[in-house]
Amino acid sequence: MALLLLAATIAGCARNVSVPGLSPATDNTAASRPVVYFPRAGQDPAPVLAGMYDGAKKSLDVAVYSLTHPQIVKAIINAHKRGVQVRVITDREQAAGASQKHAMASLLLAGVPVMVNDHSGLMHLKMSIIDGRVATTGSYNYTRSASERNDEMFVVSADPAFVNSCRTEFEHMWADQKKFARLKGTGY
Repeated sequence: MALLLLAATIAGCARNVSVPGLSPATDNTAASRPVVYFPRAGQDPAPVLAGMYDGAKKSLDVAVYSLTHPQIVKAIINAHKRGVQVRVITDREQAAGASQKHAMASLLLAGVPVMVNDHSGLMHLKMSIIDGRVATTGSYNYTRSASERNDEMFVVSADPAFVNSCRTEFEHMWADQKKFARLKGTGY
Protein backbone atom coordinates (compact mmCIF):
# COMPACT_ATOMS: atom_id res chain seq x y z
CA MET A 1 0.00 0.00 0.00
CA ALA A 2 2.81 2.41 0.86
CA LEU A 3 4.49 1.76 -2.51
CA LEU A 4 1.21 2.37 -4.33
CA LEU A 5 0.75 5.65 -2.45
CA LEU A 6 4.29 6.73 -3.28
CA ALA A 7 3.91 5.84 -6.97
CA ALA A 8 0.66 7.79 -7.17
CA THR A 9 2.30 10.72 -5.42
CA ILE A 10 5.21 10.81 -7.83
CA ALA A 11 2.93 10.51 -10.86
CA GLY A 12 0.71 13.32 -9.59
CA CYS A 13 3.62 15.59 -8.78
CA ALA A 14 5.12 15.25 -12.26
CA ARG A 15 2.12 17.13 -13.65
CA ASN A 16 1.69 19.66 -10.85
CA VAL A 17 2.33 20.01 -7.15
CA SER A 18 -0.24 17.58 -5.83
CA VAL A 19 -0.10 14.83 -3.26
CA PRO A 20 -2.76 12.10 -2.93
CA GLY A 21 -4.83 12.83 0.13
CA LEU A 22 -3.83 16.49 0.16
CA SER A 23 -7.02 18.52 -0.02
CA PRO A 24 -6.43 21.90 -1.61
CA ALA A 25 -7.99 24.83 0.18
CA THR A 26 -10.97 26.33 -1.61
CA ASP A 27 -10.29 29.87 -0.38
CA ASN A 28 -7.79 31.74 1.79
CA THR A 29 -9.51 30.79 5.04
CA ALA A 30 -10.18 27.12 4.38
CA ALA A 31 -7.65 24.66 5.71
CA SER A 32 -6.50 21.67 3.74
CA ARG A 33 -5.84 18.35 5.38
CA PRO A 34 -2.08 17.71 5.60
CA VAL A 35 -0.53 14.44 4.51
CA VAL A 36 1.89 12.84 6.98
CA TYR A 37 4.62 10.31 6.18
CA PHE A 38 6.55 8.14 8.66
CA PRO A 39 9.67 6.56 7.10
CA ARG A 40 9.89 3.77 9.69
CA ALA A 41 6.37 2.76 8.65
CA GLY A 42 7.60 2.24 5.07
CA GLN A 43 6.58 5.71 3.87
CA ASP A 44 9.85 7.10 2.49
CA PRO A 45 9.51 10.86 1.94
CA ALA A 46 12.48 11.06 -0.48
CA PRO A 47 10.61 10.01 -3.64
CA VAL A 48 7.61 12.11 -2.58
CA LEU A 49 9.79 15.19 -2.09
CA ALA A 50 11.76 14.56 -5.29
CA GLY A 51 8.48 14.16 -7.17
CA MET A 52 7.20 17.44 -5.79
CA TYR A 53 10.44 19.15 -6.83
CA ASP A 54 10.11 17.58 -10.29
CA GLY A 55 6.63 19.09 -10.52
CA ALA A 56 7.74 22.61 -9.54
CA LYS A 57 7.02 25.17 -12.25
CA LYS A 58 8.05 28.56 -10.82
CA SER A 59 9.83 28.39 -7.49
CA LEU A 60 11.44 26.02 -5.04
CA ASP A 61 12.67 27.24 -1.66
CA VAL A 62 14.43 24.73 0.60
CA ALA A 63 15.58 25.37 4.19
CA VAL A 64 16.97 22.17 5.64
CA TYR A 65 19.49 21.34 8.33
CA SER A 66 21.01 18.34 6.58
CA LEU A 67 20.87 17.73 2.81
CA THR A 68 22.70 14.68 1.49
CA HIS A 69 20.09 12.39 -0.11
CA PRO A 70 21.22 11.96 -3.75
CA GLN A 71 17.66 11.69 -5.12
CA ILE A 72 16.66 14.98 -3.46
CA VAL A 73 19.87 16.80 -4.45
CA LYS A 74 19.38 15.65 -8.05
CA ALA A 75 15.75 16.85 -8.06
CA ILE A 76 16.84 20.28 -6.78
CA ILE A 77 19.46 20.55 -9.54
CA ASN A 78 16.99 19.37 -12.19
CA ALA A 79 14.45 21.99 -11.09
CA HIS A 80 17.12 24.68 -11.42
CA LYS A 81 18.06 23.40 -14.90
CA ARG A 82 14.38 23.60 -15.95
CA GLY A 83 14.37 27.30 -15.09
CA VAL A 84 12.61 27.04 -11.73
CA GLN A 85 13.84 29.72 -9.30
CA VAL A 86 15.60 27.58 -6.69
CA ARG A 87 17.05 28.80 -3.38
CA VAL A 88 18.57 26.66 -0.64
CA ILE A 89 19.37 27.56 2.97
CA THR A 90 21.23 25.08 5.15
CA ASP A 91 23.23 24.90 8.35
CA ARG A 92 26.81 26.19 8.18
CA GLU A 93 28.31 23.36 10.23
CA GLN A 94 26.42 20.69 8.31
CA ALA A 95 27.46 22.24 4.97
CA ALA A 96 31.12 21.98 5.97
CA GLY A 97 30.81 18.37 7.13
CA ALA A 98 32.15 15.53 5.02
CA SER A 99 28.77 14.02 4.13
CA GLN A 100 27.07 17.27 3.10
CA LYS A 101 30.05 18.97 1.46
CA HIS A 102 29.66 16.86 -1.71
CA ALA A 103 25.97 17.77 -2.01
CA MET A 104 26.73 21.47 -1.55
CA ALA A 105 29.48 21.32 -4.19
CA SER A 106 27.04 19.69 -6.62
CA LEU A 107 24.43 22.40 -6.02
CA LEU A 108 26.97 25.21 -6.39
CA LEU A 109 28.46 23.72 -9.57
CA ALA A 110 24.95 23.59 -11.04
CA GLY A 111 24.45 27.28 -10.18
CA VAL A 112 21.96 26.80 -7.35
CA PRO A 113 22.25 29.66 -4.84
CA VAL A 114 22.92 28.40 -1.32
CA MET A 115 22.91 30.39 1.92
CA VAL A 116 24.15 29.25 5.34
CA ASN A 117 23.53 30.65 8.80
CA ASP A 118 26.13 33.13 10.02
CA HIS A 119 24.69 33.32 13.55
CA SER A 120 25.75 31.20 16.52
CA GLY A 121 22.70 28.94 16.53
CA LEU A 122 21.70 26.15 14.18
CA MET A 123 19.66 26.54 11.00
CA HIS A 124 17.54 23.60 12.08
CA LEU A 125 14.48 23.90 9.84
CA LYS A 126 13.33 21.09 7.57
CA MET A 127 11.10 22.94 5.15
CA SER A 128 10.37 23.22 1.44
CA ILE A 129 7.99 25.56 -0.37
CA ILE A 130 6.98 24.54 -3.88
CA ASP A 131 5.52 27.16 -6.23
CA GLY A 132 4.24 29.09 -3.20
CA ARG A 133 1.34 26.59 -3.04
CA VAL A 134 2.59 23.65 -1.00
CA ALA A 135 4.93 23.51 1.99
CA THR A 136 6.61 20.61 3.74
CA THR A 137 7.97 20.34 7.26
CA GLY A 138 8.62 17.85 10.04
CA SER A 139 11.62 16.27 11.69
CA TYR A 140 12.78 14.70 8.41
CA ASN A 141 16.25 15.79 7.27
CA TYR A 142 16.89 15.18 3.58
CA THR A 143 19.26 12.24 4.14
CA ARG A 144 19.29 8.49 3.56
CA SER A 145 19.53 7.92 7.33
CA ALA A 146 16.29 9.84 7.83
CA SER A 147 14.65 7.81 5.06
CA GLU A 148 15.93 4.40 6.09
CA ARG A 149 16.80 4.28 9.79
CA ASN A 150 15.41 7.12 11.86
CA ASP A 151 12.06 7.74 13.50
CA GLU A 152 10.97 10.79 11.52
CA MET A 153 7.87 12.64 10.40
CA PHE A 154 7.35 14.46 7.09
CA VAL A 155 4.27 16.66 6.61
CA VAL A 156 2.92 18.12 3.35
CA SER A 157 0.33 20.92 3.49
CA ALA A 158 -1.42 23.20 1.01
CA ASP A 159 -3.09 25.28 3.72
CA PRO A 160 -2.64 28.88 2.47
CA ALA A 161 -1.95 30.33 5.94
CA PHE A 162 0.66 27.67 6.69
CA VAL A 163 2.32 28.02 3.28
CA ASN A 164 2.37 31.81 3.64
CA SER A 165 3.98 31.57 7.09
CA CYS A 166 6.69 29.31 5.66
CA ARG A 167 7.25 31.67 2.71
CA THR A 168 7.47 34.69 5.02
CA GLU A 169 10.08 33.04 7.25
CA PHE A 170 12.10 31.83 4.26
CA GLU A 171 12.08 35.32 2.69
CA HIS A 172 13.12 36.85 6.02
CA MET A 173 16.06 34.46 6.34
CA TRP A 174 17.11 34.87 2.68
CA ALA A 175 17.15 38.67 3.02
CA ASP A 176 18.94 38.76 6.40
CA GLN A 177 22.56 39.50 5.45
CA LYS A 178 23.60 39.77 9.10
CA LYS A 179 22.54 36.25 10.07
CA PHE A 180 22.93 34.43 6.72
CA ALA A 181 25.68 34.41 4.10
CA ARG A 182 26.02 33.11 0.56
CA LEU A 183 27.95 29.85 0.27
CA LYS A 184 30.57 30.33 -2.45
CA GLY A 185 32.96 28.12 -4.34
CA THR A 186 33.06 24.36 -4.20
CA GLY A 187 35.81 24.02 -1.63
CA TYR A 188 34.55 26.61 0.87
